Amino acid sequence: MPPALPATALARALGDAWRRGHASAPALADGLRAMVVDGRIAARTRMPSERALAPELGVSRGTVTRAYDRLRADGFLVSARGAGSWLTLPGDAAPAGPTPPAEAGDGTRRHDLAVAALPAPEPLLADAAARATRVLARHTAGHGYAPAGLPELREAVAARFTARGLATAPDQVLVTAGAQHALHLVLALLCAPGDRVLVDAPAYPRTLSALRAARTRPVPVPLTATGWDAEAWADAVAAAAPRLAVTMPDFHNPTGLSMSIAHRGALAGTCARAGVALVADETNAELRLDGPAPAAPLAAGDPGGAVITIGSMSKAAWGGLRLGWVRAAPRLVRELAAARADLDMASPVLEQLVGVELMAGWDAVLASRRALLRPRRDALFAALAGRAPGWRARRPRGGLSAWVRLPAPIASRLAAAAARRGIVVTPGPSFSVDGTFERHLRLPFTLPAEELDAAVTTLAEVAAQIGPAAEAPETLAAAV
Repeated sequence: MPPALPATALARALGDAWRRGHASAPALADGLRAMVVDGRIAARTRMPSERALAPELGVSRGTVTRAYDRLRADGFLVSARGAGSWLTLPGDAAPAGPTPPAEAGDGTRRHDLAVAALPAPEPLLADAAARATRVLARHTAGHGYAPAGLPELREAVAARFTARGLATAPDQVLVTAGAQHALHLVLALLCAPGDRVLVDAPAYPRTLSALRAARTRPVPVPLTATGWDAEAWADAVAAAAPRLAVTMPDFHNPTGLSMSIAHRGALAGTCARAGVALVADETNAELRLDGPAPAAPLAAGDPGGAVITIGSMSKAAWGGLRLGWVRAAPRLVRELAAARADLDMASPVLEQLVGVELMAGWDAVLASRRALLRPRRDALFAALAGRAPGWRARRPRGGLSAWVRLPAPIASRLAAAAARRGIVVTPGPSFSVDGTFERHLRLPFTLPAEELDAAVTTLAEVAAQIGPAAEAPETLAAAV
């Protein structure tokens, strides 16, 4: 049995946002639940005892006990005599074992809306894998380590950037194990503990967890109803003196917004003048479903080279294909390649060869994604209109999800109650630095239409049973 998570580490990761003015048991339970839902704590993590955690949080042991009891009732904590307690997700009661089943504990169908990802593009992926396997023999005589990536994949990624309006050479590309890996490498190389990092509000939870893992201090810059506020970014750069900034300019996760050409230039210029490295996360950049052609990458308006672009194949192709990249100045690419040697040496050759084959037919891959996503997006919005007419969401022109505004600040309670009905959904505070966005849910439109309708129906029923709650702080959410 693995040791329990130290109480000091849990308290540090939890932070103070959960307190919301007073340290109550329901607030603590909501904070812990959000951590496991958005992945800041792994499912099946053993928890510290109530006696150990209470002094670290500055609360009574009874407060922690009641919070643990609430998590047990909601299906997020399991306890066994002599083995302690561990965090889990509803439908996954074992401390170790396979992926949670497709059915909830009461036999109802389980719908996972916490993950915004698609099945593989078949037969395109299988065909690419078959071709890559035949090519592999050309590489087996060598040692197999290419810290910056296989030359042919770097060339393919560079060519794609160039075709999208950002002239790129292969020596400006580092191949990684996905965009998350890319961000961790950038943070490890450029940031020190305590450095401030500007980030969108709301922001992708994995971005926030990467900043926390690097022990940096995220500084949220709110999005408006229409997108980015260049003046707010300039003010934040001046006030916070950040070391780094991270934004998702294309089909932003979770809002679906895309940054205008003017704002791309303004943000890049602001950061360049202040000596702030700007990371543009392009994970969703090529998932346009309709509307005008996308703007050139944010780095295209950055002649000084301050913008670092990260991307991956996980969303546009398949999450099981762990391939991503960093596009940056050649010197930074070399430094990142040297730094990664302590972590994973290099990306797998066979997966990179599969990536090369997919990139050769990338337009067909994207077309298959659009054909799958458009009717599913339509189904989600039809379900919202018919089942939850009081909920509001902007129809995104790309990406994988909708950012839904609820009539009342009940997102965390709704997520907990829905989990007991087999619906796993990520509440708004998971996308927040400070626990705001309680009026919001992210709803991916990646599941089949009938599953989306069933999930929205259940969510609306559960929300009606919960009823309105007392107003929660929404200072960053009001305009989004």
